Amino acid sequence: MSDGFEFGLERMFADSPAMGDSELFAARVMDKLDRGWTARRFVIGAMGVAGGMVGAYQVISTDAVGHLQALGVQSNAYLNQHLGEVIPTGLAPNGIGLDLQTLMMIGALAIAAAGFGLVRLIREI
Repeated sequence: MSDGFEFGLERMFADSPAMGDSELFAARVMDKLDRGWTARRFVIGAMGVAGGMVGAYQVISTDAVGHLQALGVQSNAYLNQHLGEVIPTGLAPNGIGLDLQTLMMIGALAIAAAGFGLVRLIREI
């Protein structure tokens, strides 16, 4: 007896009757969804700007830039000291130092080349 009731209940929910004001209800819902997007965008943008300013103030107040520059100088000295021992002097042209910035640029160019190759491969597929 319970199986018949469950099947009947499922059938009633599957074939629900259309309400007389369904178009009005849909219009009201769409009205509520479309309303206020300009204000929401403005609030979200303002909060993003405020958060960015707070983050920039924190970075500047902690002297993070100076600390990073000091670390960069230390790493360049370390690389020059140890790469000079490993790499023969005739390998690099005169006047071109092999430091961290040069190695970072080589790595960035390699990543860019791999990205271009990947895009080309995707286009071919």
